[in-house]
Amino acid sequence: MNKRGGILLSVLVVMFLFSFLVLQLLFTYHQTADFSKRTIQLYQAKIAKEEFLIEHDPLKESQGTWLFDKGELYFEKKPKNMVRLRVTINGKNYYFDEALKPEPASSSTKASAEASSNDQP
Repeated sequence: MNKRGGILLSVLVVMFLFSFLVLQLLFTYHQTADFSKRTIQLYQAKIAKEEFLIEHDPLKESQGTWLFDKGELYFEKKPKNMVRLRVTINGKNYYFDEALKPEPASSSTKASAEASSNDQP
C-alpha cells in the first residue's frame, strides 16, 4: 500500500511541474509577442511624427489632425516654439513634445543682411 501512495504522489508532482513549465512557457510567449507589438507601434508613431514634421515644416495652423495609413496624428502649437503631438495607432495614444524650428526671416530682410555683409571687407 505504501508503494502505491508514493507512485501516486510522484505522478502528481510530475504533472504539477509539467503544467507549471507549460504555463510559464505560454506566459513568456505572450509577453514577448505583446512587447514586440507595442515596440512596432511605438516606432510607427515615431515615424509618423517625423513624417509630419518634415511635411509641415513651417507649421501654419495652430492645431489640427493629420491622417496616415496606420492611424491619426493630432497636433497643437504651444508657446515658446513647441508643438504637442498625439499619435493614435490602434486605439493607443503616444504623446510627443517637439521644438519647432524658428521661422525663417523674410526674403527682403535676408537680402538686406547679405548686402550689408558684402559691403564690408
